[in-house]
Amino acid sequence: MQIRAYLAWAILVIFPAAGCSPDNATQPGVSGEYIGQDDVTFFGAGKVARYQQQSDGSLENIGPLFFAEIFIAAGGEVTDASIQFPQPAGDIRDLLYRHSESDEIGDVMYLSGNADTVDELDRNFPPAEYVFNFTTGSGNIINHAVSFNDRKFAKQPVIIFQQNKRTIATDQVDPTVDLVITWPPFTEGRADANGVLDDLIFVAIDSCTVEDIVHSGRPFEKDDYLTFRATEYVVSAGTLLPGQEYSMYVEHAILADTHDVAGIPAFATLAASTYMDFKTTGAADPNGCGEQP
Repeated sequence: MQIRAYLAWAILVIFPAAGCSPDNATQPGVSGEYIGQDDVTFFGAGKVARYQQQSDGSLENIGPLFFAEIFIAAGGEVTDASIQFPQPAGDIRDLLYRHSESDEIGDVMYLSGNADTVDELDRNFPPAEYVFNFTTGSGNIINHAVSFNDRKFAKQPVIIFQQNKRTIATDQVDPTVDLVITWPPFTEGRADANGVLDDLIFVAIDSCTVEDIVHSGRPFEKDDYLTFRATEYVVSAGTLLPGQEYSMYVEHAILADTHDVAGIPAFATLAASTYMDFKTTGAADPNGCGEQP
């Protein structure tokens, strides 16, 4: 199955520069007072090391990516979104709107790009400050920066499937039984000294037609999102269809920068995502994707 086009915080598209460096005459902050989360749940930039897990548990490096995203609250309004890259280049790039078809996650403004190696990614997207500007229905965010600081990528997770308290093969998932998805402990994860948000774990599953039919939740959108303390995620019996192939990922996300601006949380993250395909047992459901090879 083809690797999903985007993951917890990122979409694999890169756009050319939308203009030149600004005059920086405007000070960072907000036009007006407290904005809150009426329009935006959170925003930030991130880098993700990506791996594909094979059926024998081995991992293949599939290259890292960079992303900048603004997560739009239900019914929220965001326009004129851009990000300024670090100096000396300092170019400004637009973030474009993407509607989500999933009931699990919301719409975003985004920009992203991938590379073959971390060194190449750092050349194209330097590990420094990225400055956001955008307009909401409640007010404007002006020249607000997030930084990657000195933290490192999380270690890539290894995905483990269990049913009936036993480890199972990834092509032997019984859709009539709870599926427990687990992974080795996220030992690099830690609580946030700023008290904004602890390091995170994401779990998501795609079908052949719908992205994120299952999602563990993003912060400020679901109360039961996963932090670094989580050791498993349970997919309830009956969620998956029989005789189907699915794709999924588990992501461990280190939050290198956390703060709050005008009531909107802002982050920079260094994450590792492991993707994997798996199959359910049983006869293919006619409401699914048909018989799988």
